[in-house]
Amino acid sequence: MNKCKVNVLFLISMLFAAGINQAATSMRDQIEDDWLKQAKAWDPITSIQTNTTGVAQQKSEFEKPIHYFIERGRLLAADLKKQGIDTTSFEQEFNDQEFSVAASQSSNTASIDAQKALYLNVRWTFRRLAFRNPLLNFDRLLFVKRFGQQTYPDVCLNHMPWVSRPGGDLCILSMTGPENKPQTKNILKGTLGPGHVHGMDLWWDGSRIVFGYAKAKSNEPPEGWLDRRTNYDLRRSEEPIHIFEVGTDGSRLRQITSGEWSDLDPTYAPNGDIVFVSERCGTSLQCNEYDKDETSCNLYVMRPDGSGIRRLSVNKDGDYLPHTLDDGTIGYTRWEYHERSFAFIQSLWFIRPDGTGADAIFKQHFTNPWALEEVRSIPSIRKLVAIATGHHTLAAGPVVIIDTAPGINEPRGIGIVTPGVKPPEGGMDGVPVQEGGAFDRGGFYMYPWPLSAKTFLVSYSYGTGKTGLASEVDPKGYALYLIDVFGTKELLYRDPDISCFIPIPLRARPRPPVLPELVDLNVPYATCVVSDASFGCNGIAPERIRYLRIAEPVGWPYDNQHGGQRYVEDHNCQKPSGEKRILDNWTPVRILGDVPVERDGSAHFRVPMDTAVYFQLLDQNHMELRRMRSFISFQPGERRSCAGCHETRNIVPRLAPVPLAAQRPPSDLIPPPWGDRTVNFLRDVQPVLDWHCVRCHGGLKPAGGLNFCGGLTSFDLAVPGYGYNRAYATIMANDLVSCSPARKQDATVTPPLAYGSHKSKLIDVLNKEPHAKRVKLSAEDRLRLTMWIDSNAPYHDHFVNKRPKQPAYDLAADMELAKQIAAVHEKRCVTCHKPSEISRLDWIDIYNPAKSLFLKAPLAKNMGGTDKCGQSVYKNQDDSDYKSILQLIETAVNKAWENPRRDLVSMKH
Repeated sequence: MNKCKVNVLFLISMLFAAGINQAATSMRDQIEDDWLKQAKAWDPITSIQTNTTGVAQQKSEFEKPIHYFIERGRLLAADLKKQGIDTTSFEQEFNDQEFSVAASQSSNTASIDAQKALYLNVRWTFRRLAFRNPLLNFDRLLFVKRFGQQTYPDVCLNHMPWVSRPGGDLCILSMTGPENKPQTKNILKGTLGPGHVHGMDLWWDGSRIVFGYAKAKSNEPPEGWLDRRTNYDLRRSEEPIHIFEVGTDGSRLRQITSGEWSDLDPTYAPNGDIVFVSERCGTSLQCNEYDKDETSCNLYVMRPDGSGIRRLSVNKDGDYLPHTLDDGTIGYTRWEYHERSFAFIQSLWFIRPDGTGADAIFKQHFTNPWALEEVRSIPSIRKLVAIATGHHTLAAGPVVIIDTAPGINEPRGIGIVTPGVKPPEGGMDGVPVQEGGAFDRGGFYMYPWPLSAKTFLVSYSYGTGKTGLASEVDPKGYALYLIDVFGTKELLYRDPDISCFIPIPLRARPRPPVLPELVDLNVPYATCVVSDASFGCNGIAPERIRYLRIAEPVGWPYDNQHGGQRYVEDHNCQKPSGEKRILDNWTPVRILGDVPVERDGSAHFRVPMDTAVYFQLLDQNHMELRRMRSFISFQPGERRSCAGCHETRNIVPRLAPVPLAAQRPPSDLIPPPWGDRTVNFLRDVQPVLDWHCVRCHGGLKPAGGLNFCGGLTSFDLAVPGYGYNRAYATIMANDLVSCSPARKQDATVTPPLAYGSHKSKLIDVLNKEPHAKRVKLSAEDRLRLTMWIDSNAPYHDHFVNKRPKQPAYDLAADMELAKQIAAVHEKRCVTCHKPSEISRLDWIDIYNPAKSLFLKAPLAKNMGGTDKCGQSVYKNQDDSDYKSILQLIETAVNKAWENPRRDLVSMKH
């Protein structure tokens, strides 16, 4: 009887599948092929098992997914019923299908083919039920056909116009139900020529589209597009990405931006302005190898006609993927690595459309996932949807819901909609959504569009078979899907020849509120009020905080003539034990100045507009107590306030009267002794060491083995600008200052006194005997040392131009010069010294060559030398060998000043 029942149900399921409209056969095949791929996520294709009677039988790959979709289908039906949808017939189908499964298991008669047919039957029931969702109350879907990004598989580099093969279009998908083949229509139809769409948004009434378009010279990508070393040449020969607008009917096509920089990923602001990502900031990406020339991007805004373009964010590292949120602000992904991890800090931020009020939304101070991208508001609730992904990857990975209520740095605020999908790089914190989510085991999601907190339109691609970085790159593999928290994962449309991205219902939607403008373009500064600098600064007595410092991390320059200028590579100073140090600084630092903190902890001051700044708390000696390892920028005329060092943690500010500082005019910034120029060790710090330290810590046998002489050093013979001087190399190699390592992978909140002058051996030893008596530092000299250390001890204030008209001369790397000097020492000094140990180029005095150590030490005192050799090797300055060396180094020093490497540039002025 059971066997008969199974066979009847199997026949019914086969007839059902065959009875689908023949006109939809192609779509049906696509859908069922997709379901069969999904089924493989549960079990291997088949396995042999032994039943209770000892008879070997095949276990179907469909057993678990059949149970899963029946169970999840009932949950979906229950949820739809609450919304007034009659799901009775679907529930009955699930009951019948469950009975069929039970009968087949008890009789052990169902074949693999019968199980497959039953699985497909369950999926058709589930699909028809999912399409009853009242949120699918639209019949057209706007989307983009584009090849997946192949070059620069990295959100921080997706603005190159050749990242994808030319091809695709803005498209409209006409949806005709769960079983029928949808129809597609192209909007642009080749009117812009070869190229690809790069980001788009739909106007609130559904009538027009703003989009980025990367024009190409042909339907093939340019030669060398997969080699990142060609970037400099390609960006000078290929058209950048520009922003366009077109009606959804294909009319009124117009170009909005132009110029030498790429503009992309536009989003409509509620007032009609267009916020977009652009390379106009002229900033070089501050990572990757020396032979790469790559830009970073910031946010910009313009009026609907393209006029009034204005920078919204100043970020040396990059701001990406902006989308207007339901509260009228712009959500985006902010990448930063200021004195901390370069990989973990790709966080969600928001900014008002006028550029004011920028702040973190979520994940500013925890590690996993490494990045959150493609943030959008979920309708009707204060939650967000995003993609959890990696640092060196596309915005691809699991779909997650972000709830900031537990705190903006609480991983438990992440609800995973697609458990089983992992980010392509890094780990994954958070928990599956309460309803369970849409099960997967592999593949990658992109571009989520929330219909609610439970239902989403997405792009999805199955795994490419690769592992590690670029595993999410599949040029043709991404298709459009409907997913929900109840397990729905239904194919909407796939083009086997090209990927499909950015699904947006083509209909009117509510326009967010228009926020009032808070900028005054006639005011060249912003005004800041800190109500209590000690708040959130646990472990530091409030009365100890006396000043607030404002400093700028300076971004790396990029222009299309010189390409990307460099500050540092992964060449590191070595410790005495031989191992490499962790890199200390990514950028130069400019100290804008210090301002006083009132007795109630408040401060009031101005900062320049369009300048990245960070803050430090200081004691009465202007020594750092705590530093901000992030940065922020302000708009013209912006007024900004904060309660203290707590902004990215879940702490409620204390109730307090009006801050004292707010009751007076803003404080003037107290600049460093060297003015508000970028810190230069050779110019600003070395004179202190020359005056107080070199007499003991110099020469052939410096005290304690610590040489604080100012002579130049080099550790990269290929790049003249990568040298330091001897004192700096000594300090860093011996950990004499406490720095925040640039490559330390750390996303945590920095506690007070973690780094800086209070933690540095160099300052500590000056405060103790015997140095406290021997070294009498002036107040200014001490301030120079502490300010430099608290700037994270940078050396350079300039960048390396890889394409100068005339290459810089690096005296410290001139091995021929060293060889010629050593040849003289071989004749005159070999009885006491090895020529190599005294023919040191860092002994050359670049200001007065005659004072170079290997000239003064062997010269008689009465001739101006020091006679430290114990005998007058050179009795006077007329000695031919003395004159020979002096001429050599005078010539070299002149060359060094005529064609200075970057640490000497500031010294010339």
